[in-house]
Amino acid sequence: MRGTLMVRAFVALGALAVTLGVTQAQPFQLAFWNFNDSNEAADGGIFASSSSLQRIGGTTLEGYRAGSPLDSGTIGYNITTFPAQGQNNRTAGIQFNVPTTGYFGVVVMFDMRWSNTVSRFVRFQYTTDGTNWIDGDLLEADGGDRWWSQRNLTNPYGDTRYYANLGNAAANSPNFAFRLVAEFAPNTNQYFGARDNNAAGYRTTGTLRFDLVEVRAVPEPASVVALGMGLAGLLRLRRRTR
Repeated sequence: MRGTLMVRAFVALGALAVTLGVTQAQPFQLAFWNFNDSNEAADGGIFASSSSLQRIGGTTLEGYRAGSPLDSGTIGYNITTFPAQGQNNRTAGIQFNVPTTGYFGVVVMFDMRWSNTVSRFVRFQYTTDGTNWIDGDLLEADGGDRWWSQRNLTNPYGDTRYYANLGNAAANSPNFAFRLVAEFAPNTNQYFGARDNNAAGYRTTGTLRFDLVEVRAVPEPASVVALGMGLAGLLRLRRRTR
């Protein structure tokens, strides 16, 4: 009887540890790009080898240029060749593909720099099926030749990158991706330039630059619970073999 109670106590403690582990777990890095090696491959993360980036809507690589102020002296990824004025709204930009299989509580972070003449407005979107895109924030430039991080808007991770908490909306998806695309100024059918904040200030040769692009998440509760159940099973087996 006493042995049975002890096993039950171990199981209960294991379940409590699992619960605390899930609720207090620090996110894992699923994919990360810092571009310091001047290529498009992810530079770190659990799913680095299965993650990718792509330019979309006709944009081209302008080059690898000076990186985020948060990572002084490093490299950023600069894209150009945006649509002609008044055309192809929310189609041109960059896309990052990162599976979130087995993870939930998805967080996206990055730093982005507007040139003077690129679209002042850039839409953050994400997908979980690779086809249908869900609108996130509309990001507006704070003048030209400026990084998002220079606004000093601190995120929960203690730096000033843009931060999007997608939670379980992007959980456990092999087809998760997010993108940043040029968008017309609100209530117009024209792109506005980042510096001048008018249609005349926009040029197709403007650039957007990206650095410190990261996706984080925590393991699905089911996987942690399975581990706890395995531990409980081992405890029972140990009891039987005494």
